[in-house]
Amino acid sequence: MVPALALWWFFNSAHPDSPPIHFASLDKRDEWTAYGGTWEAVDGAMRNNSDERGAKLMTGSADWRNYSVEADIQLLGQFGDAGLILRARNEEEGVDAYNGYFAGLRTLDDSLILGRADFGWREYRVVPINPRVNTQTWYHLKFLAYECDFVATATSPSGETTTTAIRNRNCLQSGRFGLKSYATGALWRNVQIRPASRTDEIAMIGPDAPPIGHPADVVGGAAYDSLARNLDPIYRSMQNPRFDSHAVPINNLRLLAPNKRTQVTVRGIVTLTTPVLFIQDSTGGLAISRNDQRLPLEIGDEVEASGDLVLGDFSSVLKDKSIRILWSHSPVPAVVVTASQAATGNFDAVFVEIEGVLERKQEGPNRSLIMTMRSGSENFRVIVGSRGRGSFPWRLQEGSRLRLHGICVVDPTYTHNETPFAVILPAIDDIQVMEGPPWWSTGHIVAGIIVLLLVGLAAQAIHSRVNKMKLRAVFEERERLAHDMHDTLAQSFAGIGFQLQAIRDEVGNEEELREHIDLANDLVRASHEEARRSITALRSNALADSSLLEALDQSARRIVNGGSMQVQTFSKGNPGGISPRVVDAFFRIGQEAIANAVRHSGATTLTIAIAYEQATVRLLVEDNGRGFPVGEDSAGFGIRSMGKRAESIGAVLEIRSSPGNGTSVQLESAPPKRTLSTVWQEYTSKS
Repeated sequence: MVPALALWWFFNSAHPDSPPIHFASLDKRDEWTAYGGTWEAVDGAMRNNSDERGAKLMTGSADWRNYSVEADIQLLGQFGDAGLILRARNEEEGVDAYNGYFAGLRTLDDSLILGRADFGWREYRVVPINPRVNTQTWYHLKFLAYECDFVATATSPSGETTTTAIRNRNCLQSGRFGLKSYATGALWRNVQIRPASRTDEIAMIGPDAPPIGHPADVVGGAAYDSLARNLDPIYRSMQNPRFDSHAVPINNLRLLAPNKRTQVTVRGIVTLTTPVLFIQDSTGGLAISRNDQRLPLEIGDEVEASGDLVLGDFSSVLKDKSIRILWSHSPVPAVVVTASQAATGNFDAVFVEIEGVLERKQEGPNRSLIMTMRSGSENFRVIVGSRGRGSFPWRLQEGSRLRLHGICVVDPTYTHNETPFAVILPAIDDIQVMEGPPWWSTGHIVAGIIVLLLVGLAAQAIHSRVNKMKLRAVFEERERLAHDMHDTLAQSFAGIGFQLQAIRDEVGNEEELREHIDLANDLVRASHEEARRSITALRSNALADSSLLEALDQSARRIVNGGSMQVQTFSKGNPGGISPRVVDAFFRIGQEAIANAVRHSGATTLTIAIAYEQATVRLLVEDNGRGFPVGEDSAGFGIRSMGKRAESIGAVLEIRSSPGNGTSVQLESAPPKRTLSTVWQEYTSKS
C-alpha cells in the first residue's frame, strides 16, 4: 500500500502534466462526459449500446502530455470501429468532432487503424489483423503518445500482436483521453492509464524512430488481397437472407383481430434494449418480450422479429420466437411532443423528446430512479435504470426544467395508473438541464427573509451604536463648553459682582449712584444665575445620576434656598424609553419655568409634576403666585426661549395664567413615530 501511494505521489509531483498510474473507474459514470451514444456501466465494463457514428466518452485532464492508455475492447456489430482517443480537446457531438488522435479496431476491413481528427478524419495507418477482427471477441488495445510519436498495438485472443506507429509533425501536445465507437456498439474494460517515456516507446516499436505519418498512408496485408479483404465482410453478410418480404408495418398491427392468436413478422430499428426491447419503424413503435438475451442488440440496429402478437390499449407487445440483426443503422431521431400529445396514447412505444419540470424523485425497484415531472396540466413519470446511472440524476434539483429523450409508454406497468404516461430513458445522457429551479422557491424565500432580518438587525445595531457615539461626542463637547463657561464666563460674572459690591460700599450716601450700582449688581447676579443654569444643563452628568423629576427638584430647591417658597414634586409612570434629546429639552424648559416662578410670582408653593405614559411624557410646573395676563406683549425672552425649545422636539407648550390666580406651565411631548429604530429601542429596553 505504501509503495503504491509513494509512486502515485511521485508521478503527481514530478510530472504534473502526466496522469498517475491508475485504472479508470468505469463504474463511476459521473467522471466521464458523453458526446453522443448510449453509455452505461455493466459488470465492470463500459458499454455503448448505440450504433451512432462518432459516439465519444471523455475524461482526464487537458494538460496531460506523455501517457499511454490500454484496454480490452469488444466490438458488438459489423461495419464499424471502436478504440481509444488520446490528447483530445474541443470535443463536441458529431462525427470526428474533436481535435485529437484515435487508434482502434475496424471490422469492415479487419484492421488496426491510427489517425487524427480535427473536426474531420485523417487516417495515417491501416494495418491488417490476421485472421480478422471478430465481433463479440475481446482484443487488447494499447495506445501511446510520447512527444510527437504515436504507437498503437492490438493483441488478439490467440496472442498475436499487431503494431503501428507514426511521427506527426505539428502534433497536438496535450489533451484528455476517451473511448470512441463508430457505427457499432462496443465494450471497454480494464482501462489503464500511465505516464509514458521514451523507454516505453522503445519497448513497443524498438529503437528506430517511427515513420512520418501522412494521411491515407495505407499498409496492405500479405495474407489477403486488399480488395478481397474489404469485400470479405460483405460476402459474409450476403450468405444470410436479408429480410422477410412479408413483414408487417408496426402501425398495421392494430388492424388485426384482438382475440385471435396471431404470429407476425416485423422490422424496425432498436430504440431501447433494457429493461425491455423496443423497436420502431416509420409508422410506430413496438415492445418485444425477449426469450433469448444472448443476442447483443444495440440502439440503432435494424432487426427483424417474429413471434406472437399481444394487442394492448394503444400499442402491441411481441413475444418473440426469433430476432435477426439485419444491419447496423443510425439511431432513430426523437419525435418532439408535448405532454398533452403524449397523454393521448398516439405516441405509445415511440422514441420522443419532451420537456417538463422536475417535481420530485425517489428510488424505484432494483435501484432505479423514478422522477415525477410536470408540463402544463399533465404529470408524467420518468424511469432511469440503475445500470450506469451514476449520481447525476440524484443531484437534479426539484423545480429544474429538463429536456428528455426516451420511450413514451402508457402501459400501467410503468405508470402505476398514477400518470397518463411514462418515459423510459435509455441513458443518463438523455437528460438535459434546460433551466435550474427558480430562485423564489419556498426555501430560498425563507432564507432571504431570515437574511434580510439579520441584515436589518445588524444595520439597526450599527445605527444605534453610531447614535450612541454621536451622543457621547455631543456630551463630551457640552462638558467641555460647561467647563470653559465655568472657568471664564461664570468667574467673570462673580468678579464683576464683587467689584460692584466694593464700589457700592465705598460710595457712601449718594443714593442715585447706589441705585444704579444696585441695578447693575442685580443684573450681574441674574446673569450669573443664568450662566450657572446653562452650565448645569450642558454637563452630561446633569441627569446621569438622577431622574428628570429629581433634577428639576434639586434645581428648584437650589434657587429657593433661604426663601419661604415650598417645593412639591409628583411623578407617575415609568420614565424609560425617552430619548436624551427630549429629556434635555424638558429639563431646560422646566428650569426656566421654575426660575420665572421664583423670580416673579411671589408664590408660597411651587408644584412640579411629571407623568410618563406609553408614548408621551407630560411636565407641569405650577405656582400659586400673583399671575400675569398671558399674551404676546407679556412674553419675555425666557418664555420665547421655552417655546423654541418645545418646538425643536415637536412638543406642545401651554402657559395658563391670570392676575391673582397663579401660573401653570404644561409641556407634552409628541408621540414618537413607529420605526425600526423605536421598535429596536423598545426591545433592548425590555431585554
